[in-house]
Amino acid sequence: MRGPTGVTIILLLVFSLAPMVPFSAADTVIGAEGIELIEAGDFSDSEQWEISATAGFSSEQAEYSGGMVADGELSFTHDRPDNFEQVTSWATYSPTLSNYTLGEPDSDYTWSMGPNITMNGYDFSGLHGMQIANVSMVLHFSIPDALSQDTVRIVLQNHGSDKLVVTFGHTFGPILRMSNPLVLPLEDLVQIDWGALEGTQFTVDYASQGTSDDSEVQVDAVGLRVKYHQPWYSFETTKARHTLNGVDSPVVDFGPYDGEISGLSQVSCGLTPNGPEAGIWTFDVEVPPLQQLGRLHVYGAGNHTIWALPDGFDGDYSEKQSGELLDNPHSTQQIRIDIEDGCISGARVDINDPHLVAYGAVSGKLGGLADTSYIRFAVGSELIASIPMEDGAFVVDVPVGYALPERLGEMVAGVAARFQWSSNGTAETTVVHIHSISITGGYDVEWDLDPECMPLDDMSFNEDDAGVHIPMDVRCIDDLTAPEDLALSAVSGDPTVIEATIVDQYVRIQPVRDAWGEASVMVVVEDERGNTWTGEMSITVNPIEDPPVLEGLPLTVYIELGETMVVDITVTDSDTQSLTLSASRSWATFDTANDLILTPVESGSHIVEIGVSDGTNDISQSIEVVVTAKPDLLIESIDVRRDGLSVSELVDGDVIEIYAYVRNEGRGLADAVNVKCTVGGILVGVVMVESIPSGGLGVAVCDAQVSGPDDALAIEVVADSTASIDETSENNNDRLITMIVSERETDSGSIIDSFDRGPAVVFLSIGIILIALTALYFSPSKVRKPYEHRK
Repeated sequence: MRGPTGVTIILLLVFSLAPMVPFSAADTVIGAEGIELIEAGDFSDSEQWEISATAGFSSEQAEYSGGMVADGELSFTHDRPDNFEQVTSWATYSPTLSNYTLGEPDSDYTWSMGPNITMNGYDFSGLHGMQIANVSMVLHFSIPDALSQDTVRIVLQNHGSDKLVVTFGHTFGPILRMSNPLVLPLEDLVQIDWGALEGTQFTVDYASQGTSDDSEVQVDAVGLRVKYHQPWYSFETTKARHTLNGVDSPVVDFGPYDGEISGLSQVSCGLTPNGPEAGIWTFDVEVPPLQQLGRLHVYGAGNHTIWALPDGFDGDYSEKQSGELLDNPHSTQQIRIDIEDGCISGARVDINDPHLVAYGAVSGKLGGLADTSYIRFAVGSELIASIPMEDGAFVVDVPVGYALPERLGEMVAGVAARFQWSSNGTAETTVVHIHSISITGGYDVEWDLDPECMPLDDMSFNEDDAGVHIPMDVRCIDDLTAPEDLALSAVSGDPTVIEATIVDQYVRIQPVRDAWGEASVMVVVEDERGNTWTGEMSITVNPIEDPPVLEGLPLTVYIELGETMVVDITVTDSDTQSLTLSASRSWATFDTANDLILTPVESGSHIVEIGVSDGTNDISQSIEVVVTAKPDLLIESIDVRRDGLSVSELVDGDVIEIYAYVRNEGRGLADAVNVKCTVGGILVGVVMVESIPSGGLGVAVCDAQVSGPDDALAIEVVADSTASIDETSENNNDRLITMIVSERETDSGSIIDSFDRGPAVVFLSIGIILIALTALYFSPSKVRKPYEHRK
């Protein structure tokens, strides 16, 4: 509970989780603490409070009072304005016999073009006790024409020396204020006193200048208007209510059917004596754990006597009054009520003596508030406390157990402020601040029980069976901890046979691989405070002979025809080392390490079935063996021919044929073999060999003309020059030879020697030679069919 300096208000009505009398002692109390029932008391949420303000005894909305929840407090503000009245007194006597100026304005007036018009005789009888706010002169007059030289002066007299109120001169037109009077303030000119005001005299002076008058002044009436504070009386009430349903009040209630009765009858109103003798009603009140009893309250009408006797104390009953604290509050009490007459409806013992505690303060002015102004606190229909409205801080601390609702009933808490004023009419602002409200005595007793779970059944498995998950959150309940928050643990009596682990809210029971036997499993379920439930089950694992295990066998392997592949596989059996391996192909065998040896004899895709047997169990797996057969092209030899004969040396200008012999040393057929010939780095021909079978020889012929001389003319032939054929090896497709090219010797019978025979003959001969050479150079290479090659 907050102290007097707190700024947060908590209306605290705390829970009682202890059962109704008699209290159970079968379970352990783990703690008790005061708890907050609602947060409305801190005034952090204005919607939790219903605020109203009414005027007087009516239900009409108050005009000057209101309440609000803001800034962590509840406040009631009474802001009463000034209550003004005003009165106008008219002159009743004129020393200048200007009688038409006397009394209220009536359209009759006194005029003057020079003589003064004077009037007095103001009467404010009956008002001398009122506080004056301000004073004004009310002048009904007119000046028919403009004043160019003359002036009209209004003079105030009998308030010390004469005082000029106003002067009219040099006007641009007439001044007509007969029906719309001129009102002039006089606060700075007059004495603010009712007697002095009654002696006030006014003089209207028309002062002429020159030989002729500009106009005249006409005066109908001159009044003295006083605004004053009018005393007034009334009251307004502001209220704030908070309603809470399902309140678990810290009380223990007893009805006519509780306890034992003697000489009493149970009737509709409660308990009443059967005859002239007093009846007796007795009952026991146990103390809630870690709490103490408070006050005893008896409800009903009639004469009765209340007695109380604590358990474990020597002596007799002691007499108690309703609302009085019980002695020895930590002990069970035996209560006896002697009912002499009337009807007793029930009794109550509150717990921890609940008090309503409120802190607040009153600020502002209170001079105009009557003694009947107050601040009141209520619970339900009971007025708990009423304090006078006085300036400064206040504290309310009163017992409230008798006014609390029954357990799980509805509670209405209210605060009210009554502002009743008897004022002289001056304004005042008064604010009632409620800083904190709380109801002490509530409690929350915590009982903690062991979790409860369904019994665990014994189980039986075969060796290497899959385990099971036992959901404990649907098998267990706890009084405080949610099933999903219960902590689980499991211990196997023989971890070599059974593994027991926790997975989320499941107990996982898993037979150990390749193990069998019997083991017990103990499961412990623990709530958040350490209370446990323990269950045990027996588990039997039956031995089963395991089949072999084949691991490492791929689904597909690729191998070149003629090669050997070793597939590393693992074959195990937990029950024996004597295993038999078999394969569905003769070229699939096993070595001493049980690895698979593949030596295929033909290309294509082959399914090989691998089997393993331990004499009892057989297993098998399949592997696809994809056997490929690729060609392998190489230039076996290069033969250079001139005029059909093989040559080893060349002469400048020779026309040669390059014979390239292409061998297929691979196991696959080579189709559309592209052969490229270059001489001295210059491409001289590209020949396509239609096909070369495995082991076959193909021939490609390229024609070329040699130009030189050259000590080492490079002649190169490349098979599969476009790399379009997938071969076993791509590094043996070319061959290079070099040849010597000599300079051609000249003889007398050559065409060169006949240049002297005439230009025409020479040029014709040269042209024929060039045409022939060109035709020879650019003619398609001859493709010869490969011949049978015999070793």
